[in-house]
Amino acid sequence: MNGRFFLKLILVPALLIAIAAGGYFKLEEFSAAKVHEALDRHSELVRVDFERALINPFDKSLHVWGLDFKFATGAGGTVSKLEVDSFDHRHNPPRFFRGCIQGVSVPVEFINLGTLARDFRKMGYESLDFDLFADYSYEDETKRLSVKSINFNGKDLCRVSAGFNLGDVRLQGTGISGFIGTSMLDGSLVWQDLSLTEKVVALSATSEGTDLERYRGRLLESLQLEMQEARSFGNGYAENFYAEFIKFIEKPESLVVRVEPSEPVPLLYMFMGRSFEDLLDLYGITVEANFYSRK
Repeated sequence: MNGRFFLKLILVPALLIAIAAGGYFKLEEFSAAKVHEALDRHSELVRVDFERALINPFDKSLHVWGLDFKFATGAGGTVSKLEVDSFDHRHNPPRFFRGCIQGVSVPVEFINLGTLARDFRKMGYESLDFDLFADYSYEDETKRLSVKSINFNGKDLCRVSAGFNLGDVRLQGTGISGFIGTSMLDGSLVWQDLSLTEKVVALSATSEGTDLERYRGRLLESLQLEMQEARSFGNGYAENFYAEFIKFIEKPESLVVRVEPSEPVPLLYMFMGRSFEDLLDLYGITVEANFYSRK
């Protein structure tokens, strides 16, 4: 191997690495400029600073690291990483979205949580730390909005996974006008408790000047009465709810909620003065407590 060949063997890979690195840094500069441009359009509502950003030129996915956000009200927090895997750039509102926010941290302060900050501090929280994930799609032809998944994973709080389908949705612009006349088709929610329920019950007991087990006993008695009343009215959905909620309060682990109306039901019915028990029956809502502990 002569010296010239050896030199080429070293220089060519080094040159390719240098070009790739330069391209990467240029791509980061371009990505940061695009993210700043998008954020500036909403600067009157929220100010967001970030460390770096990267837009994948092939699949248009977005990654942003080290975010610090503050709303015009003064509320704010930090985010470790924002990922947008897919996003509809052609419509407003977007017809599809899939992404997540990792490492959200919101200080437990009055400016962020109002009077709830006092209660969270009593329960031992200095900050609320969680991850979020969302995946939805909308079909213009069928006017159907499918929220495939909304996930909340809160440290020492709870994990919540939900999904649902709405019909007669008209996404013609920003605002809620497109949801007037919208119907619930079906849905589900899974709540896995990570200590929040027990802390809330303990805080309620302290607020009433009693011990935890005595307060829990009174709460269970109240739920028993509600269950018996639902049974007397022949409302099987309400009876199921109270029966399963009793199990959950006795042992807070998980709740599985299913929404399965016999036919599409307008969402507006929730705001027309119907009782909670009537809404359970109307939307076909069933509950199952501590399902996963039996698996």
